[in-house]
Amino acid sequence: MNLALPAATHDSRFASRWLRAQASRSHRSSVQATPPCCGIQEIAKAGIHEVKQALGFTIECLEGSVWITLDGDLRDLVLDAGQSCKIDSERRALIQALDTARVRLVPPSAAL
Repeated sequence: MNLALPAATHDSRFASRWLRAQASRSHRSSVQATPPCCGIQEIAKAGIHEVKQALGFTIECLEGSVWITLDGDLRDLVLDAGQSCKIDSERRALIQALDTARVRLVPPSAAL
């Protein structure tokens, strides 16, 4: 399955809808769900990692770059190695690797 974003896309609302549609069409094996203990996740290029109820999670990009979108939220984020963000919404977060990437998912209880 080709998960590369169409090149002519400049509308962030379209891009968010596109990523969510790709994740819903993917086979279960290609979308990784957040395990209970989180930690470091390796995501292959164009792979998608899902974080359900992402409120309070901190996503740290350790290697590569990732694109993060939240269901129903017009904001999209791109993180490069060394950058992080804290999710301020209880929505599902989809993390797509733009390059092969490693991310650390820190749950709210560990981010104190």
